[in-house]
Amino acid sequence: MPLSVTKRQFFRILSLAGASLTTTALQANANEVMPMGALQTSKSNNSFSFIVGGSEKSDVGEWASQFSSVFTSSLQDNAPVPLRYTSGYDGITGANLFDTRIVPDGNTALLTSGNPFIASMSGDKRVHYDCERWIPILSSLSPSITIARQPFHNSIPDLLKNRSMKVAVSSIIGKELPTLLGIELLKITTIPVEGLTDFSTAVQALKKGDVDVIQLSTPEAFAALPSLLKDGLHTFFSLDNTTTFGPKFSDLYSQLPHYKTGNTLFEAWNALALASRMNVSIMLPMLTPSALVAKWRLNTSKLLKNEQIIDLAKKNNVIFQENAACIDTISKMCPQLITTMALQRWLNAKFTKWSNN
Repeated sequence: MPLSVTKRQFFRILSLAGASLTTTALQANANEVMPMGALQTSKSNNSFSFIVGGSEKSDVGEWASQFSSVFTSSLQDNAPVPLRYTSGYDGITGANLFDTRIVPDGNTALLTSGNPFIASMSGDKRVHYDCERWIPILSSLSPSITIARQPFHNSIPDLLKNRSMKVAVSSIIGKELPTLLGIELLKITTIPVEGLTDFSTAVQALKKGDVDVIQLSTPEAFAALPSLLKDGLHTFFSLDNTTTFGPKFSDLYSQLPHYKTGNTLFEAWNALALASRMNVSIMLPMLTPSALVAKWRLNTSKLLKNEQIIDLAKKNNVIFQENAACIDTISKMCPQLITTMALQRWLNAKFTKWSNN
């Protein structure tokens, strides 16, 4: 195994243990910026705060307001836990600020979705953070499936040899990337149709035939699933290996005999699928003292027992994870260097083909 991979794993183990290391801070250079006045952090050991990877109206922002209220009660503090919202829909700005400009004293945590992990794996040039330097405190997963105008069957790759499936995406390296990569792994050529960030717009495009496949991830989308199936649409595959919403991608992939051999891109797909399904997570910087890590985990455990949070999780089909389960999920979203390199080579090759369509 290359030395660089060994180093990454070494620092990952230390970060999960909450060890204190000295690292060189990277300079943030995101396309989106937040006012400098909002970057000030408290030095008090009892003053927790959150950087939110999104605006107040984003999905992560909605979770943030709930978390702030419950954390305030748990800490028996009179003032709400401060929230620092950031611009951008994908959380990259917040991740950059958290990793490069915030004093890593452990008082400030990052609230983020899985989008920054997808951007990091994809080699997004806006990324100036390292997910492997974060200590995971909380993660969450929800179901996610792709639906199409036709169901998948083994003959489709042969039938579509001279055709491409049009896939609705917010952006090529957005949360729909596992759908794009998955369809390609099934030996079906894709054409991404960008900019379809709204569920209702994507559904209309699917019904009209402007796209052939869309990915469902939001509570609104899953609530509409029964009516979509009645309208003649079909589940294509699920990103969740335990779902009951349709055929699992891993099962479809393994049914094709000549694709059963080891495939690094399949490992990349697994990491992307997990990141795409993650709604919200709590991360601490690697330099956080172990005692403060324990304090965050204690208060997070209290958070998950709150009736308001439990009801919101049920409403949004969200399953929260902490401790060993959380660490395992986040570790799988930080694959080995050889896997991310394979994904980025694939993306570079596909960008050239897609730009010519």
